[in-house]
Amino acid sequence: MEVTLEGSSPAATTAGIMLLTRARQLGYRLAVSVVGNPDEVVPVTGPALLYAPVLASCGVGREDGSGATVVVPGPPDSPLLVTVHPHGESGWFFVDRNGAGAHPATRAFVRLSRDPRPRARDVGRAIRPGIEAPGLSTDPAVLDVLFGADVSPLPRLAVGLRAGRALAGGRAEPITRFVTGTVERDPLPPDYAPDYDAMLLEPDGLAWVLDGLSTAVRDHAETVVLNMQALAREDGGRDLVLLYHLAELASQLVQLPPHSILPPLGAAEDSVATGLRSALAASGDGDANRSLVQMFRFLGGRYVPEAAHVVRVSDTPAPDDRIARWRWFCSEVRRGRKQADALWPNIVDPPS
Repeated sequence: MEVTLEGSSPAATTAGIMLLTRARQLGYRLAVSVVGNPDEVVPVTGPALLYAPVLASCGVGREDGSGATVVVPGPPDSPLLVTVHPHGESGWFFVDRNGAGAHPATRAFVRLSRDPRPRARDVGRAIRPGIEAPGLSTDPAVLDVLFGADVSPLPRLAVGLRAGRALAGGRAEPITRFVTGTVERDPLPPDYAPDYDAMLLEPDGLAWVLDGLSTAVRDHAETVVLNMQALAREDGGRDLVLLYHLAELASQLVQLPPHSILPPLGAAEDSVATGLRSALAASGDGDANRSLVQMFRFLGGRYVPEAAHVVRVSDTPAPDDRIARWRWFCSEVRRGRKQADALWPNIVDPPS
């Protein structure tokens, strides 16, 4: 039997791969063709890191990934595109691979650490123990995950902890060792805005957050806040974004009751956090769409210029923006999987 799919979109290619794979597994003789030109497929370039079972089952990004973790390599000077949402249809953010940071708060931390003024560098050094004590890493890539992952704050902290431990190793103290569990107040919003600068610079603006920290860390944290406020007044508020995001995470932690734990990670969050190390090191000219084409051809699929009877899969155009294109690509791949599932009953038991 022969099936011809219309278009050279990722959806048609994925549907072809799924049909050919299933036919091989069950011993069916099936020919699958796609109407289109494989040399004209839209590039979907790396570096990128995501959890995508359908993509992984098509062999995309498996060289450096494992399980359903997809790692697509890319030029070393390009930021890593990451999402902790399953299937890659949303939640994308950037992680810098060259030590400068992609998130504004990460860049502020790097600036402090490299500032020519000794007092500013002292503030950067003083921040490190507070980040590292619970098991986080001050590697800018991990901080990009900690500040930028598109999940709610406590799962974001858990993802950052998992990524930091996977990247740097080591063990950490229980997270509630650093909080009193007595705070009853709404935490700070996750998104920073300059409107918060006045609050951050007030002498008691963050007092309620500091009061929620245990005696093991409170005095040190208060000294860091005072020094960051002094620097911000001197620099016109340059690095208040870092103070805000540290305070925002702390304001979430101090809400936790005694002996509680952070929320457990889902499969996608854990997969991406543990795959960060290999994704940061992966280099080359990766193209996820081209990899789909190669797998389709490897399985025996053909491209034809035209056909009398075709099955339409998808003709959604690809956007130009890098993040939008990856969302489009991942959505098309899942659409192709669903189309293959819908076609398969008609192949094995065609209507009379």
